[in-house]
Amino acid sequence: MNENTQIVILAAGKGTRMGGDIPKALTILGDKPMIKYVLETSNKFSSNKPIIVIGYKGDLIKKSLGEGGFYATQEEQNGTGHAVLAAEDLILDSNADNIIVLYADQPFLSKETLEKLSEKMKEKLSKIVIATSIIDDDNLFKKQFYSFGRIIRDNNGVITKIIEKKDATNNELKIREVNPAYFCIDKNWMLEKLHLLKNNNAQGEYYLTDLVKIAFDEDLTIESIQIDEKEALGANTRGQLEVLESFLEI
Repeated sequence: MNENTQIVILAAGKGTRMGGDIPKALTILGDKPMIKYVLETSNKFSSNKPIIVIGYKGDLIKKSLGEGGFYATQEEQNGTGHAVLAAEDLILDSNADNIIVLYADQPFLSKETLEKLSEKMKEKLSKIVIATSIIDDDNLFKKQFYSFGRIIRDNNGVITKIIEKKDATNNELKIREVNPAYFCIDKNWMLEKLHLLKNNNAQGEYYLTDLVKIAFDEDLTIESIQIDEKEALGANTRGQLEVLESFLEI
């Protein structure tokens, strides 16, 4: 069991586009809420109890998960960077040196991927390691991944930034390497840089992905691992949830 990594699960989102009135994290996939898949994987990987960032009707998540995590509240949804910063006090309390950020609506993440992120972090002595996925399936790219951020690399294949869909040019939107948003980050470096994030983007939000650009500007190498399409899948709509359901037995 990994003792040097603290998992942070972002679970503050509403389930509006799912057609319900519960937190998106509690949307049922198969026989249980999506967040429980993520929690189970986290517990297989790390001996540290995960930090769960809640928001909309967060009491329902607490009731569902009980003592399964430490809870931080994001009062307003101002982006993923803002969500992680809402858990700053709990992160500081953790004895772990590294943080892995996960999302409650991406249930197919494996323990092996968490291990690869952690191992790459240790091997390369990096400040940030990200998972990326190259989407070959045209239908999945259009229906599941088109709204994902795109991985921008230079001519040498070095990651320079992640561009969010709403901020991307038409050419950038054609890029098939996407960001599933699985990050392993040096704790102290992350907390320092989160306070530097700006919200001058199309969403007016504080993006966790902007840490990649900060790292590049500091001449730090952004390490990455590749994961398959299934592990990258998430669900924001009922249609996308149906796709996840079709992958349950695969």
